[in-house]
Amino acid sequence: MSRRLEAGEPLSWGSLFSAMWAQKGRELSWMAFVVLFVMLMWMYQVRLLLAIFMGFQSFASFDVFIMKVLTTGDGLMFLAIGHLVGAALSLILFSLTVISFPLLVEEDRDFITAMITSVKAVILSPIPMLGWGLIVTLVLVVSLVPFFAGLIVTLPILGHTTWHLYRAAVVRDVRPA
Repeated sequence: MSRRLEAGEPLSWGSLFSAMWAQKGRELSWMAFVVLFVMLMWMYQVRLLLAIFMGFQSFASFDVFIMKVLTTGDGLMFLAIGHLVGAALSLILFSLTVISFPLLVEEDRDFITAMITSVKAVILSPIPMLGWGLIVTLVLVVSLVPFFAGLIVTLPILGHTTWHLYRAAVVRDVRPA
């Protein structure tokens, strides 16, 4: 949709669904798998850290779990290490995907090249990219507060803004015809 807006073309539901259908058989699904894989790694690291710091004890309720995490030394260490590992995984995933998704939608590239391009963009402009990551995080957190209803507004805006970030970050290889 952002590409159509940039080109001055009209928007319609048909163009939206045809753009989605055009991704069938392309590399975008592999990027979705990368995101899923990192999410699964994140979940397993939480389980591992729980086992390391809290043992294999079961908790009678969520309240008991929260109380143990917030009031014991092991619980606080679990939170500290968990946040550090989570931040590292977030930075990795952000670096792999910030440019990859719009690049794969616009161009017929393989997902490995898209991830390499994305990581290069983050390395070349770390402050603006990390700033963008913080903005996305804050906007999403605020959007989740009203029972996820804010996502209806913020996801299209973030997607459109990400498109413009991609267009500014990736230099076109323009060759004469």
